[in-house]
Amino acid sequence: MAESLIQHPSEYVRAVSDSAWENFVGLRGALLATGPLDSTTCELILISGFAINGHEDSFKLHSRKLLESNVPLAAIKQAVLVTLGATAVIFEVARAMQWIDELEQERSTT
Repeated sequence: MAESLIQHPSEYVRAVSDSAWENFVGLRGALLATGPLDSTTCELILISGFAINGHEDSFKLHSRKLLESNVPLAAIKQAVLVTLGATAVIFEVARAMQWIDELEQERSTT
């Protein structure tokens, strides 16, 4: 299992510098606004990157945001699956599928 943080990564940055955090948020917003992709597509791209790099906490955080925005679970799965053979190996994809299963279980108990 991937390493987990006690807090979200953002909380560590905020604890050191509110200004740095605000600038980071501004950078992310500017990057999202640079092109024609909608926010859902951008989030799906983000979770693909988190999946192949093993960033479980960030993957789950952004996947929860997608699910709360009524993005189908099938879209999250596809965003991970399309990386197989291109930028990800089967282990990375399977690991992310496990995280998705955990999110599904989490949602069914709430």
